[in-house]
Amino acid sequence: MMKQLVVKKGSPLLVEVSAPEAMSGFLLVRLRASCVSPGTEMSSIAASGKSLIQRVLDQPDKVKMAISQMRKTGFASVWRKAQEAMGQEKLCGYSAAGEVVDIGPGVSGFRIGMKVAVAGAGLANHAELVAVPVNLAMPMPDGVGFDEASTVALGGIAMQGVRRANISLGERVAVIGCGAIGMLGVQLLKAAGCRVFATDLDDDRLAMAKELGAEVTANPGSEDIVKKATHWSDGRGVDAALVFAATSSGEPVSQAFKMSRRKGRVVLIGVAGGEYRREDMYAKELDFVISTSYGPGRYDADYELGGIDYPFGYVRWTEKRNMSSYLELIEAGSVNVKRLIGVREKLENAPVAYEKLKSPERPMLAVLECDGPEEKPERVEGPSGGSTWQPPADGKAAGLALVGAGSFVRGTLVPILQAMEGKLAVPWSCSRSGTGARTGAGLFPGCRSTTDLGEVLADPAVHSVLIGTRHNTHADLAIRALEAGKGVFVEKPMCLTADEFASIGKAVEGSSAPYMVGYNRRFSPFARKIREVSAERVHPLMIHYTMNAGYIPATHWTQTEEGGGRLMGEACHIIDLFRYLVGHPVVSVSCHPLRSRNSAALPNDNFSLSLGYSDGSVATLLYTALGHRDMAKEQMKVFFDEKVLLMDDYLRLEAFGVPGAAQELKQQDKGHAGELKAFGEALHGGDRFPIPWQELEETWKVTHQADRICRMGEPEAADE
Repeated sequence: MMKQLVVKKGSPLLVEVSAPEAMSGFLLVRLRASCVSPGTEMSSIAASGKSLIQRVLDQPDKVKMAISQMRKTGFASVWRKAQEAMGQEKLCGYSAAGEVVDIGPGVSGFRIGMKVAVAGAGLANHAELVAVPVNLAMPMPDGVGFDEASTVALGGIAMQGVRRANISLGERVAVIGCGAIGMLGVQLLKAAGCRVFATDLDDDRLAMAKELGAEVTANPGSEDIVKKATHWSDGRGVDAALVFAATSSGEPVSQAFKMSRRKGRVVLIGVAGGEYRREDMYAKELDFVISTSYGPGRYDADYELGGIDYPFGYVRWTEKRNMSSYLELIEAGSVNVKRLIGVREKLENAPVAYEKLKSPERPMLAVLECDGPEEKPERVEGPSGGSTWQPPADGKAAGLALVGAGSFVRGTLVPILQAMEGKLAVPWSCSRSGTGARTGAGLFPGCRSTTDLGEVLADPAVHSVLIGTRHNTHADLAIRALEAGKGVFVEKPMCLTADEFASIGKAVEGSSAPYMVGYNRRFSPFARKIREVSAERVHPLMIHYTMNAGYIPATHWTQTEEGGGRLMGEACHIIDLFRYLVGHPVVSVSCHPLRSRNSAALPNDNFSLSLGYSDGSVATLLYTALGHRDMAKEQMKVFFDEKVLLMDDYLRLEAFGVPGAAQELKQQDKGHAGELKAFGEALHGGDRFPIPWQELEETWKVTHQADRICRMGEPEAADE
């Protein structure tokens, strides 16, 4: 276990969580110093303390979405999710420094004991130990201390802002807003050979800016900064203006426009709201640009999490190179960051540091000093392969461990599990992050949290696991659980590759534990009714299903290697549903993807899939991301024997020629409760496979074959 700072309902809290591990491409770092950014973090704390009504008023655009969701899932469901989100503990901190204590597979250029600076929201948090990817870890120069290096992310932000201005030697540049990052901007501009004009509403900060390199300063509260900057720049206006201010007003940006020379540059690094006047820009033909965080690579998962670097010759200054350069400038004496650190507290006293940042003196920066464990945490090895499945004792609840406690698991599955008390117990919550695991554990009395799956699998009170992690991890986690003698409920998809599919087949064959993939649609009351009334049909079924999926960009994790694409990750639900309704195996697969010159329309996001069955039935799925969100997401028509059943978004079932079959629900029921009930019965001595294994195999093969056709145009079947 380790100490970590979180924010909950407007207050910073120090909590005990499980330590992370060095995954592939990651370093495990024992922190020695972690920097508190007053702007970003204090705003986050203030936002977390707002009531639900205040949040609604701040985000009126989300009200319509909430009302629409209420119509489908009911008021109670939406309210519960909103309350759960409000009460959730959130990570804080994004800039720190420490020593490497463990190195994940595939990492080079680092060694145990190396001093490093680390960055990244959700990664370089205020904690004793953090796991960070290689492109967000920078070796520290010998002459830089942990407290200085802990400001690395702030330095990267300032440096990227300066680079976006395309400044050159001798130019006159205005810095608007002398907070911590603005003060670093003053020093970076001075080091680059610029003459600096600094503005702020705080005279003490202006005095510090002058001490750190500003040639002239001005307070907009007591003088006309536009006139002063214009006179200072020989009446022409400044070459560039960098706006570091954080305000809801657009005035700082407007002032930047007015003090700029013709064809000057204005860069927004901070946050300035309001409206900007076109006439302030037009006559001078100004360039107005935004600076995004630390630089190229930011928000690119392949770069940040995947460790894929940009070629040096084409992208000279990535976010990592920016931050490394900043550390070098500290060592060279060009940047004095110690002058900005006004508060130093132990991690245990973090709430005290936050209170000091609220004081009238307004310290520029606070550093939390950390003293984590000297050695990397020991991981628990789970049972060796071939362990025997042990069902729960008669009359006892089956132990079901959560592996992955993301928003879907918490919002959809957890309420169902809570209602199954007595049948199922949740003794463990396991997640990649200690805070995520802790959040899941907080939903069940007596539940423990961990980041170590081995610890979960070694517990005899655990009879099964519920895997709700990202799709590319499903196969490995399921295999480990089966080999440890644990039952498996894995959210769809079963896996992503043919090799994983073959390995899962071997693990299932070598185990006697229950196994289920979360294909919930077949457990919906409408699916059961349709199967019931069509069971004694004379003719085969004709089924047409429309999935108005909604647009998701190609950069979303579900579309990447993590998710495998939406055909693999979502359309599989409907392929399984077809198999359930028809009751016979697939004998032919025909898939026609949309082939657009516009790459925004992905082929495995827009396709028509037709399946032929051994009894002659035909089922067609039209899946598209090009529809309007106000239309129902899922609709199905089933034709047989001069009868028609029309299912509308799992809210209504209309029946034509089938008296008494029509149904209407007050809220959606896609079968999530039914599937978990079926899995619970399997754990208590029921059928090992709530969905027959042959059907699980078929669904995966058909899905994989269709996905290959969409991606590569390959008509042949998936690997048998």
